[in-house]
Amino acid sequence: MQLVPTPIVPSLLRTGAVTVAGLVVMAACAAPLPASHGRPGVSPAARMTINAGTTFVFDPDTGHHEVRGIAQVSNLGNCRVYFDVNATPCSSGDGHFLCVAGTMTITTLGNDKLHTMVVGWVDFDPNDPKLPPTMGSLHYDVTVTGGTGGLAGARGHGRIHGAAMFVGPDGPDDTDPTDDGFCDGYLGVATWRFDGVLLLPHPRE
Repeated sequence: MQLVPTPIVPSLLRTGAVTVAGLVVMAACAAPLPASHGRPGVSPAARMTINAGTTFVFDPDTGHHEVRGIAQVSNLGNCRVYFDVNATPCSSGDGHFLCVAGTMTITTLGNDKLHTMVVGWVDFDPNDPKLPPTMGSLHYDVTVTGGTGGLAGARGHGRIHGAAMFVGPDGPDDTDPTDDGFCDGYLGVATWRFDGVLLLPHPRE
């Protein structure tokens, strides 16, 4: 027997799809559950995304690299973020320009801290025509190692993908002021996204 769809069937399918999509959006936008025992309102195992904007300094003599900025964390809210890493030239077999290893700390507005280890690389963008190039791509593998306050006992993992730009020189002979820094004291800016999982112990009763 062959079923011939009637005009009402596609209409119902569209209505159902819209309803499901609406429920997904409502769930994604819903406020986090109230904190239990002072713990942030996240489930014991939850997906975590971070959108961040940061500035950085870099000591070419030692490879010491510090990063500071702000981060919108999906299940922790607005936070501060700080990296303390070393960036050194990669070996020829790695296929990347700079290899990076160190720590990243995320601090919530309630002053709870999430501690992580990061390992990754930074490459200059091959599409950047400047000599030397100023724009690059970055990738870090992240491992959550613990936390303080409501984030004590945290575990998890994820990856960071982003872009970084070294700021150019200021002065009357500056040919491209669009890459200048807005203030003294930093060498560049970056934007990046983290995708991963944050796991917290079940709160004790």
